[in-house]
Amino acid sequence: MDTGFAQTLPGAAYLNFCILTASALLMGLSAQFGNRWPFMLLRTGLYALTSAALFLFTFPAGPSLFVDLRLVPLALAAYRLGPGWALLAALPITLYRISLGGPALPGTLMHLALVLLMVTLLRHHDTAPRLPLRQSLRRALLIFALPALTIFPTFMNVGRDPLDAVGPYLMVALLSSAGFSLWLAVAKIMGSAFERAAQTGGTGTLDLLTGLPNRVAFGRDHLPRRPGWADQYLLLLDLDRFKGLNEQRGHEFGDGVLQAVARVLSAQLPCDGSEGEGPNSAGAGVQGRAYRLGGEEFALLFQAPDRLAAQHFADRLRRAVPVQTADLLGLPDLTLTVSGGLVPDGPGALDTADRLMFTAKKLGRNRVVDPWQPLAASTSRSPLNQTSPAVSTLRALLQFIAGNDDPGAEPDLQNLLNAAIACVPGAEAGTITLRTGVVSVVQVQSGYSDQLIGTQHTVQQMQYWHGNPEGWRAGRARLLRGQALRDRSRDSHDPDSPVQHVLETAGKQGELQANLLIPVKVQGDIYAELNLDSLSNEDAFDHESLQIAEEFGLWAAAILSASSRVKQALSSQDAALLTLGIALEARDMETQGHTRRVVELSARLGEALDLNASALHNLRQGAALHDLGKLLIPDSILLKPGSLTPDEWTTMKTHADLGADLAAQLSDLTPAVLDVIRSHHERWDGRGYPNGLVGEDIPLLARIFSVCDVFDALTSERPYKAAWSVTDALNEIQAQSGRQFDPQVVAAFTAQHATCPAPPAELPEPGYAHPPHLN
Repeated sequence: MDTGFAQTLPGAAYLNFCILTASALLMGLSAQFGNRWPFMLLRTGLYALTSAALFLFTFPAGPSLFVDLRLVPLALAAYRLGPGWALLAALPITLYRISLGGPALPGTLMHLALVLLMVTLLRHHDTAPRLPLRQSLRRALLIFALPALTIFPTFMNVGRDPLDAVGPYLMVALLSSAGFSLWLAVAKIMGSAFERAAQTGGTGTLDLLTGLPNRVAFGRDHLPRRPGWADQYLLLLDLDRFKGLNEQRGHEFGDGVLQAVARVLSAQLPCDGSEGEGPNSAGAGVQGRAYRLGGEEFALLFQAPDRLAAQHFADRLRRAVPVQTADLLGLPDLTLTVSGGLVPDGPGALDTADRLMFTAKKLGRNRVVDPWQPLAASTSRSPLNQTSPAVSTLRALLQFIAGNDDPGAEPDLQNLLNAAIACVPGAEAGTITLRTGVVSVVQVQSGYSDQLIGTQHTVQQMQYWHGNPEGWRAGRARLLRGQALRDRSRDSHDPDSPVQHVLETAGKQGELQANLLIPVKVQGDIYAELNLDSLSNEDAFDHESLQIAEEFGLWAAAILSASSRVKQALSSQDAALLTLGIALEARDMETQGHTRRVVELSARLGEALDLNASALHNLRQGAALHDLGKLLIPDSILLKPGSLTPDEWTTMKTHADLGADLAAQLSDLTPAVLDVIRSHHERWDGRGYPNGLVGEDIPLLARIFSVCDVFDALTSERPYKAAWSVTDALNEIQAQSGRQFDPQVVAAFTAQHATCPAPPAELPEPGYAHPPHLN
């Protein structure tokens, strides 16, 4: 090539862009090696060599005046690898430039510093590093246009007219931006094409979306053990309810979340273990590597000094991922949690970690389960145990309800508040207000001073406190945290009012860190407000907390409604259990009103069979709680619109035993009540479940309730069938006398209703759809 051509503007441009393109091709091919430090060092060297090559081929900008693009690869190093690696790449060429000296040296060094600063600022806020070309070009102009202004004082420093710097400034800003964008585009195309081709051949090791090593890499990786360390662990993590996030906000948003999570995991756990110094690090004292196994599932192979260090790391990482992901995306209201399983690495580790992660999901999500926790061992066998959140929550609620012995007594709001604080993760304090006329009055408090009791808030103030008047009227829960919470609390009342003074002192207004507000609707109107607070942690409440709080609001509404509507009709304990049964129906919208009807049917049939008062009391309670076990049946089965598979049907049939075991942990429930819950699906001919009891081996109260349960199911409309007429239902009940039902119970039941000829029909065998007698 004619060397004179390189001294012309087209020639210099051609050579510079050839150098950048070649570097981008090499960098794209190196993407398959991942982000371990030896390959990071190799890339840094490539950036340094590219910078040196560009320094040799300058652009003529006038008589005895030349400019170069050596800062482009250094900016790329900062953008792709981080400012530390960029400084390492810049060191050789910078030292050489310092050795040359000259009056332009200060401006040159300032230019370099400003470019690296701009890249660092933009990289910090970058949540999608693979930007489209147009956005990359905009970003490049921001990186190079402002720092290039140092050319003007440099011209003045060497005695040149500043106006002469206009041409060189435009050349540096525009050509550098073009080179930066070209490099990113070529590297992206080459990296994606190479990885796609490799994965097609079955040898790919990188996940294209997140840049993390994929399942192939996970399957063949063996991390070198640090001298003196023998413990290596596998942590399997899964984003909770990620499918719902995709459906609500779109798959593009979901991809952004996965990329942000991958960045958080990579930052927490690089292979050299150097991350343990920063305040946001979860991985002090560990080293390892993060992988994306597929979907929203990630794995981490890491080494730790001992088991306790591994457990501590896993728990800190679980809490750090949601917070740092939200920070990266700039979405402080993002509700994201992770569940995981932690095991020692070795044969079968992945399967074991997967089972423990599934256990964490069953326990309520947002936790890491490991084999050293007694909880994990027990709950992996059965959801019923003394520490299960479902059991403890229901026990607290039901004991609160059943504890009201006086039918005319008002609800025990203090115990209700205490139960809410105990059940909602992150809650430390709270209040309950009741509407009295046009104001809401604080009735009870926990964690504050009794000076709060009696303070009043207008409807407008409560709506402002909620932040969404429509949401408040609809009874939707609201989460607020940090300074926004404290500002709203301060602005809810006149700063000079007595109420504001009480809120500042007795209400610890300046200490509020997070607040959950749950408006409680009774008979269509806001009747109360439940406030749950954290005074220690802005991130105390997460998506799980919000869901539990909303569910608790439904329970509170049922309790308050029961106190005003049914306490005069039934004993307080019967009313409470009936209210619980009605509340259970809220989960399965097909059966609304079923509980109340079967309680009334059972009581009338029991009276016809001359049951004594104690037996009638037990029958009513068993009827109210007969479907308690469905709380522990997954929604995917209970609410499935179509037919159930054999395995799903087997799971569904466990609800009778589960309900009886769950009710057994509640106080004041007799064995006769538990018999109704456990045995109401047994059949007279022995073909029922769960124990296949025959004839009079089935408890009498269960035999009575079984007839009422099936009769109501037959005469009620369901999505899978129309309602039967009373006559047809009675005919079916009579046809099943001596088969499914006790003949004496059927005779008493039909005697209460108009009788008609009964054809010898057989109820269909229970298949795998939702049969009527399951309700």
